[in-house]
Amino acid sequence: MAGKTAVITGAGSGLGKALARLCASQGCNVVIADIDMDHAREVAEGIVADGGAALAVHTDVADRDSVNALAQACYDRFRGCDYLINNAGIAIYKPLVDTSEEDWNRVIGVNLLGIANGISAFMPRMTAAQTSGHIVNIASMAGLLPLEGFGIYVATKFAVVGLSEVLAKELDSTRISVTVACPGWIATAIQPTDPDAPQPSFPPELSRVIAPGEAARIILDAMLAKRLHAPTHPEWRDTVAARSETVVEAFER
Repeated sequence: MAGKTAVITGAGSGLGKALARLCASQGCNVVIADIDMDHAREVAEGIVADGGAALAVHTDVADRDSVNALAQACYDRFRGCDYLINNAGIAIYKPLVDTSEEDWNRVIGVNLLGIANGISAFMPRMTAAQTSGHIVNIASMAGLLPLEGFGIYVATKFAVVGLSEVLAKELDSTRISVTVACPGWIATAIQPTDPDAPQPSFPPELSRVIAPGEAARIILDAMLAKRLHAPTHPEWRDTVAARSETVVEAFER
């Protein structure tokens, strides 16, 4: 990764921050994109203080013009992008019957359109360079399982998994690879947006929380190995398999 450039959205905190620091530790130039410029600048300054190269860019991933400006800033500063990590995300925890149009627009705008905007802004430039590259889309275990109370979030993350699998097929003849990461619980700032709402609960076997740095390492290893899928919590395997089996069984009826 030394001398290459990574763009990471939502990199001002949590998993994105951990990914940025990890990429920088491997000698990568890092573009820190976040809607909170203070956080983005703090992460970038920390990387530079450690001897790395970083650029903080205020970015609203739900705004295509903002993401296009991010791409331009990246290419102006580092002359290319080797790794695009679409990480920005938000969650809402409430029953679907209680969700508003504003809830839907906000979560879809960040979690799904944010990734679409990233692909639109960077992929043409990356493929035109005719060099190897990689796009990582951060989905969730909620992209593989219907987690009750997270209806809008689940809808967007299922979409991200499907979008990523299609993107991998469409880029098969290029030198750009795709990974879709499906983390379980991570100790990050992505929390249900209403602090007064009931909090989710899950069985102990599905409740383990890992540090952002641990998740970042798993995701980066999958990216460098060019693996399409990158789950972070192996204990979720049987639950995911059971859900998939119910779909398979439906074909036999």
